[in-house]
Amino acid sequence: MVAGSNDFYREIRQVFGAAKRNAPSVIFIDDADVIFETAGEPGFYRYLLTMLDGLESAKAERVCVMITAMNVSSLPAAMVRSGRIELWLEMRAPDEEARAAILRERVSRLPHPIGAADVAALALASRGLTGADLKAVVEDGKLLFAHDKVRGEPLRPAEDYFLEAIDTVRANRRNYFRTRPERPLEVVKLGFAAE
Repeated sequence: MVAGSNDFYREIRQVFGAAKRNAPSVIFIDDADVIFETAGEPGFYRYLLTMLDGLESAKAERVCVMITAMNVSSLPAAMVRSGRIELWLEMRAPDEEARAAILRERVSRLPHPIGAADVAALALASRGLTGADLKAVVEDGKLLFAHDKVRGEPLRPAEDYFLEAIDTVRANRRNYFRTRPERPLEVVKLGFAAE
């Protein structure tokens, strides 16, 4: 289905209609910033705003629309204005203690010697990474270790595999943000923000 086609808009209308008929219900739009970060389909966001405005009636009040976004500044201002957003949750990257807990839980499941990595050193080196990033670090570190083991290469200290994976995750993030269109950051404080 092509975005912007009549079939596309019909599908969107059907989703909202089904949510109203089956209320209480939740419509979940994941990574909305990716949808709106390019100006390729301006009609979609206007259509979506119309659908959201249609939920303001008493009949549809039991329909909850949840939207996630990594970069709020990529969302159209009309979408995040007061009145459309009733609850605003801001998730921050885990601090060093939380990163250590995430890494400890994942690394502890691994066999020796890769499972004996210095988690404190990895938590310190992974500043700014999200929980999903840390999961990728552990998975990539395992693969790097397995690659060396299968090829008969001398095994490095366990931390080295995860540190290399951290570098790769950071490089991938830099590349991702370099390819995103430039938009000014708009600070939005609506509803509830977790500190």
